[in-house]
Amino acid sequence: MHMLNSLHRRRLLQGMAAAFCLPGVQALAQKSAWPGRNIRFVTQSAPGDAVDVRLRELLLDLSPLLNGATLIPDNKPGAGGVLAHQSVLNAAADGYSVLLANATMTILPAFNRKLPYNPLEAFTPVAVQGLSPIGLAIPASRPEKTLEDWVQWARGQGDQINYGSVGNGSVSHLYGFQLAEDMGLRATHIPFKGSTPGLLAMLAGDVHYGMYDTFSLRPLLNKGDLRVLAIAGEQRSKFLPDVPTFKELGHPGYDRAGWTGYFVKKETPLEIVARLAQSINQVNAKPEWAGKREQLWSEWHSMTPAQLATRVQMDAQAWALIVKRTGVYAD
Repeated sequence: MHMLNSLHRRRLLQGMAAAFCLPGVQALAQKSAWPGRNIRFVTQSAPGDAVDVRLRELLLDLSPLLNGATLIPDNKPGAGGVLAHQSVLNAAADGYSVLLANATMTILPAFNRKLPYNPLEAFTPVAVQGLSPIGLAIPASRPEKTLEDWVQWARGQGDQINYGSVGNGSVSHLYGFQLAEDMGLRATHIPFKGSTPGLLAMLAGDVHYGMYDTFSLRPLLNKGDLRVLAIAGEQRSKFLPDVPTFKELGHPGYDRAGWTGYFVKKETPLEIVARLAQSINQVNAKPEWAGKREQLWSEWHSMTPAQLATRVQMDAQAWALIVKRTGVYAD
């Protein structure tokens, strides 16, 4: 497993901080020739899904802040984000290819040991696009209303309990495994291709629980088909204010959320990283974008590249420990 060493990480964070703090850097970026042509935004989302739709909307608002450049969405779904990653890595480090990635990026270095690159070292973080807490979901038809009551029931099922995920090595897989380990459940993992099949299997009674982001759970929660017993994160979700966090319930180690964020190839000039980050955060801070996020139960707060880099590194370290505990690898 490859991880950023401490010296490399310090230099990366110091360089990003300098890009925002040194006098005149932003002014130079504003006057620079970049961007002087089209910018490609590569996403692992499929055309027409909610993340893709929001990206296309954001690019329309972002273009005027980047010299009116044409910003082109480029969909590269598949292989857990690897296809999208490689598309950007195969391009020059000049700011004209931007990656929209998700939290799976922080799992890949530990899960896929034969990956020919380390995404933690190959990319420079730019800005966060959205945050989505992970919740423990069960069918609403179950009588249990609290985590404690449900765990007692699940323990009584022996090895007949199972959980769904969006695939091996995903956030939902690793959190589902962590929950089973921590709560003493003898649960079997059932991977699906995406969240919808797994959630429908839960409603059909074929799957007993799942750890999914609220973005994916929202439609079935609104219909009353699912119940969320606990939320991962440091604080309750504003969209599920009555649902306690795992931490509140005395279960630490559930502080990682789902997220999407922008990255560029390593060695992209820091003044371009700073310009891009400032512009993306400026769009996301608009009141109308708060409304768009609320429609999807997506949260957001401004992060500098250095702050996003810290979050990515911390997530990667935590997920690596869970991957090792599962003993499940892509290879």
